[in-house]
Amino acid sequence: MTTYDFQDGKGPVPAHKHSNGGGWVEDTAQVFDAAYVGFYARVYGNARVYGNARVSGNAEVYGDAEVHGYARVYGDASVKRGSYRSSPLQITRSDGYSFTLQSDSSVVAGCRDFTMDEALEYWGNPEHHMHKESYAIVQALISISKAKG
Repeated sequence: MTTYDFQDGKGPVPAHKHSNGGGWVEDTAQVFDAAYVGFYARVYGNARVYGNARVSGNAEVYGDAEVHGYARVYGDASVKRGSYRSSPLQITRSDGYSFTLQSDSSVVAGCRDFTMDEALEYWGNPEHHMHKESYAIVQALISISKAKG
C-alpha cells in the first residue's frame, strides 16, 4: 500500500499518484480520469474533482470541496469546501502567500480559515505582518464576492 503525508495532521494515509498529471490523491478523494492533477498539486479528504477540471501548481483541493467541468484551481490556491463550476477567486500577496475565496464567501489563506469578518479583523490589525497588503486583498475579495452576487 502506498501512503503520502498531506501535512493535514493525519500523517501518512493511503494515496496514489493521479494518472493524468502525477499529483497526489488520497484514496478517500475522487478524481475523474479526464481531470488533471499536476505533479505538485494535491487532492485529499473527501474532495471531488470531476469532468475536465484541472488542479495544478501547488494548489490543493481538500475537505468537502468539489471542482467541476472546466474549473481551474492553480498556483497556491487552497479550496477547502463548496462546489466550483468556475475557477475560484485567488489573490496572491507579493511574498507568494495566497488568499482563496471559498464558495461560502469565507477566505482560506495558508493555515488560516476565516469568515470575511474574521479575515478583516485578523489582517486589519496594524501589528500584523504585511497588514496593508493583506487587508487590501481581503477587501478586494469582499468587493468581488458582492459583485458576483
